[in-house]
Amino acid sequence: ACTASATPSVSRTPTPPSSTVPGWRLTWSDEFAGSSLDATRWNARNNSWVDYDRACITNRPQNVFVGSGLLTIRAARETYTCGSQRRDYTTGYLDTIGRASFTYGRFEVRAKSPTGPANSKGLWPAFWLRPDDGGKGELDVVELPGGSSYYKAATQAIFYDYTPVKQDHRHTFATGSPSDGFHTYTTEWESGVIRWYIDGVGVWQRDRGTTPWLDEALSRPFHLRLNFQVGGWIGDADTSTVLPADFQVD
Repeated sequence: ACTASATPSVSRTPTPPSSTVPGWRLTWSDEFAGSSLDATRWNARNNSWVDYDRACITNRPQNVFVGSGLLTIRAARETYTCGSQRRDYTTGYLDTIGRASFTYGRFEVRAKSPTGPANSKGLWPAFWLRPDDGGKGELDVVELPGGSSYYKAATQAIFYDYTPVKQDHRHTFATGSPSDGFHTYTTEWESGVIRWYIDGVGVWQRDRGTTPWLDEALSRPFHLRLNFQVGGWIGDADTSTVLPADFQVD
C-alpha cells in the first residue's frame, strides 16, 4: 500500500502502521489491486534519464508492472537508449506530478527492498516527496540503498537544497534488514515537526529547533515519488550486483 492522509489538528504519539489510522483522514491511496498501474494516480516516466542514475527510465512492463496486489519496479541489466543517452541498465520511476500533491500529512508505504548484503551494490529504492514548484525542499520517507555497507539500514532525510544542505538519519535494523520481507515506512509531516516510523516504531524527528530552515523548505505542496535508482551517489553496480532486482510495494 501507498497512502497519504490529511494532517490532524494536534500532534500525537506513534501510531501503528495502517492505511486507516485514528485521527488521520485518508485522502489518497493505492493498494495496487488491479492488473495494471493506475494512470489516474501515477505518472510512469518513460524514455528519460537523470544525471545521478546510471539507468534509462522506462514505463515498459519489463520495468514497471502490477499484479497479485503488488507494484513491482524492476531494475535490469541491459543496454538501452533513452534520449541522447545509451546506458547499461533500465529501471522505473513513478510520480504524482499533476495528479496528487499535499501540504502536510501522514505518508506510508509497505515495501520490500531487494538490497541484501552481497547482491545489491549500487541499488537504491526510495519513497520520497518533492515540491510542485521545483524549488527548495525534499522529504524522504525512506531510502533503501544496497551494498555491504548500507543494506541493513533505512535512511530518513530532509533537504533544503542540493549543495547539499540536508539532515539525514540511518536506522539500522536490530535483526534482519529491509530485504527480509515487507516493512512499513511512515512519515508524519506537520507544521513545525516531522516524525518518521518503521513498522510503527518512531526512529527520528525534526522540528524548528533542530532545523532552522524547516518552514522555508517544507511548508507547501509536495508530490509523491517512487523510484529505483541504479548507481550514482552511493557507488555503481558491478559484477556482484544481481539483476534483475525488484522493489516491491504491497
